[in-house]
Amino acid sequence: MRGLLRPDNGVIGGTVFPMSTPASFQAHAARFEVIREATSKSPDALVPRSIMRGIAAGCSRAPDLRRSNPLKSRQQRTLWAHLVDEATARPEQVGFVLPDSGLKDLAERLGVPPRTLSGHLETWRRTRPRMVQVFAGRKSRGVAPLVAVQVPVATDLVLWAAAIRSEVDAQDGRALHPLLVADAVERLAMLGAAGPAYKTWPLLDDAIDDLGTTISRKGGEPPRRRLETGRRR
Repeated sequence: MRGLLRPDNGVIGGTVFPMSTPASFQAHAARFEVIREATSKSPDALVPRSIMRGIAAGCSRAPDLRRSNPLKSRQQRTLWAHLVDEATARPEQVGFVLPDSGLKDLAERLGVPPRTLSGHLETWRRTRPRMVQVFAGRKSRGVAPLVAVQVPVATDLVLWAAAIRSEVDAQDGRALHPLLVADAVERLAMLGAAGPAYKTWPLLDDAIDDLGTTISRKGGEPPRRRLETGRRR
């Protein structure tokens, strides 16, 4: 299939990646590309920036994370927010950060010393469920270089958003509005949850209200909606 990763060229969707890129990224990126190619839309048209911002905001505001040890300090919360921003910069990244030259490069992009970043990544990697997945390359001189960091919740929600945005509502012949999807993914990210299988406007609208109620029950504050549909149950 055109544009997917091939062992001989390392290309997904026209972007060339080093062969050291993790197989997990290759699989998720290839899945995104299959969905995108079926719609004939660009990545940004399929999953617009409003949706990516919703995922990033939700990951940074998760009520459970704010009270947990991995994010108890302002420095940790700021670093986490910057990492999530990097992971959601483009939908075709599917929740991954691929630094150009390992830990030092990523630390510079995030504005912290490499040792600080390394320590926090190790802490976040050990949470349950994992806040991050860290991928290292082959050891050289006893050191395994950092090749990628994944925010699994972001990966799940980018793929979910792409899948439901690729569907056309049988009732009105339209794809789900990106701002409605953005409202959903922000709340889902706050709860660390994957997306529900709602592919119509009314069902997703109701789900957004239900997710807000769950966030309140967990001690968080539901975000303001981007799209007011005017519907009431």
